[in-house]
Amino acid sequence: MLSYDLHIHSCLSPCGEDDMTPGNILGMASLIGLDLIALTDHNSCRNCPSWPRQRASPSG
Repeated sequence: MLSYDLHIHSCLSPCGEDDMTPGNILGMASLIGLDLIALTDHNSCRNCPSWPRQRASPSG
């Protein structure tokens, strides 16, 4: 069975915290065992291109 969260905001959303960067979000998702996540920022897609780069990095 998959574990997922399909409603995550990053630091670019008004409701997000400053430490909710793509790298931190992916790290926490991995730490708690999520298999699938979705970025759902309000009014911005600027963090979307960084997700594949963060995922491919050794620290991501």
